[in-house]
Amino acid sequence: MKKNKNLVLALALILVSVWAGGCSDTQPTEQPAIQPAVTVEVTEQPAIQPTATTEPTPEFTEQPTAQPIATAPAGERAVQGWAVLAEKDDYSDVDMSDLLVDYAGITQMRQVLEDAGWEPGQIHELREFDRETLQDDLDWLAENADEDDVVFLYVSSHGKYLREVLVWSEFFAAEWEQISSHRRLLVIDSCQAANYTSVVSGDPVPYLSIAAVAGDEYGWSGLEEEGLPIIGGVFTHYFAAAFGDPDADADADGFVSAQEAALMAEEQQRTYMHDVVFAVPEFLEMYHSGGVAPDEDPTFPHVVVNDTIGEPLYLALDAYP
Repeated sequence: MKKNKNLVLALALILVSVWAGGCSDTQPTEQPAIQPAVTVEVTEQPAIQPTATTEPTPEFTEQPTAQPIATAPAGERAVQGWAVLAEKDDYSDVDMSDLLVDYAGITQMRQVLEDAGWEPGQIHELREFDRETLQDDLDWLAENADEDDVVFLYVSSHGKYLREVLVWSEFFAAEWEQISSHRRLLVIDSCQAANYTSVVSGDPVPYLSIAAVAGDEYGWSGLEEEGLPIIGGVFTHYFAAAFGDPDADADADGFVSAQEAALMAEEQQRTYMHDVVFAVPEFLEMYHSGGVAPDEDPTFPHVVVNDTIGEPLYLALDAYP
């Protein structure tokens, strides 16, 4: 791609304008245990092109697609699956930068669930969501799932949207506790995701929560115009792919648990961020200008798992007797 001085200046102006709509690293007051590493805002999603002439993008190997799992008819199962998949791409209504990825996260996670034997009618999609619509679907989960069922809530958005618009800390913990299942899975792919999974830490009923990044870290959602291999949330991409990857089955029991998928996705997300995203100077400079140097921390980013279930949580319904 040919660039001239005017284009470089334009990129800088785009970076400044996008910055204003991204994540804020201000720590929510209700979560004192996790302190942000920086005090300036970093954009969740830049809308600029990588500079192909300055540093080549490393070769990327696509992850395996989840393979269908043989399942019994739904009527014969004691354990059923109930899911709400919520993703927000368009932020024009709240003056934040858009993440227009055609709901890649919902698409990927729905495929995993259907391959695992879930009834399509028991998977709700929220393509664009607000507090009211999310609460309505949380009520739907509470009304339908029993103690033995598997419940999956997936949320993908700007962390700032969860904090400042939904005011996540005001309502979510109480809604989550109303769901009687002892096999509840909460996955959040956003900036500072662990700040939002941690609000349910006092729930006495067993659950598993997975945050794509730590409470003082920033996630990455790839846009098509950036020219990088992954479109949408990087963590979601690898987490979904892990359920179809035999190498993720660490205990060799024939099923990939959510815990095993998260472990594999953490390492793959980390490699992608360092080898692909940070290989583009503009993207790395965004972190540096915000006072963050993730390229100097080989363990960045960290997937945060809170597991009070004490046993594998499977999305494959045939894994349960």
